[in-house]
Amino acid sequence: MRAIRYDSYGDPDVLEMAEIADPRPGPGEVLVGLKAASVIPADWKVRAGMLQSMLPISLPKIPGRDGAGIVLELGEGVDYASVGDAVCVVAQHAEDGTYAEKIVRNQDTIVAMPETLEFGEAASLMHAGICAWICLVETADLQAGARILVHAGAGATGGLAIQLAHHLGCHVTTTCRAANADYVTAMGADGVVAYDREDFTTIEEPFDVVLDLIGGEVHRRSYEVLKRGGHMVCLRAEPFEDQSERYGVRLSIPHIHDSQYALEAVAKLAREGVFRPQVAHRLPLAQADEAHRMMEAGKVSRGRIVLDIA
Repeated sequence: MRAIRYDSYGDPDVLEMAEIADPRPGPGEVLVGLKAASVIPADWKVRAGMLQSMLPISLPKIPGRDGAGIVLELGEGVDYASVGDAVCVVAQHAEDGTYAEKIVRNQDTIVAMPETLEFGEAASLMHAGICAWICLVETADLQAGARILVHAGAGATGGLAIQLAHHLGCHVTTTCRAANADYVTAMGADGVVAYDREDFTTIEEPFDVVLDLIGGEVHRRSYEVLKRGGHMVCLRAEPFEDQSERYGVRLSIPHIHDSQYALEAVAKLAREGVFRPQVAHRLPLAQADEAHRMMEAGKVSRGRIVLDIA
């Protein structure tokens, strides 16, 4: 099979197309023929060697966290899938991933692909959807009527977080570039702060929850717009200082996991039309290096880059 992989850490040029042996499913496993894979920020950060202490890997490495495809073969004892099933798959950064024509998965790492999606959309769903769901449902326990500020609402995770918070009956404000204001409004945002024109700390009515997907200076200033007793939920991006005690709020940094119940919850939300995963760009698998360059340069918003796998 063909796969994108790298033999050493480095810039996007280390990504090369390789012809390698097909993986074989063992007992309890299935072989999936991948149709599409998405590119997420951690893919290039792992490749660049920025996350070695946090996410150690073995080289050579096939990157890729999310994918979608068709079940091609069943290992011994498999009763949770059938040949021909369309599925979403997830892989950990420590193992070979989805930038490949085929991948072996088990019951805990696949879920039936929502019929409402095509393969590119399905490939862009899981990681962003799981991040949004864990942050807002499992961690923040977001309830109808709450006021929430979502930073980076035009990104893949931010966009799905807006959709989920809107579905839960919350008043949703988000930050984004002015050029993306109409986009995030279409996702379900009630209020938009264009960070290239406005300062979100001028909002007078405080928020119950802030979802911080940026960190750094944005994180520091976000405490100012939280109610006392409010909840700051953030994923690790730029380093930040915990000031929750000073402001009398809670700070949570969720552990993003791929438990089967989380995969099922995200897929269900997509089937119901709550989650509408967005595809920002589509490139062939052979142009994975270009996808990484775009991600590193900050040129990707309005969803994921998807690699089409012929």
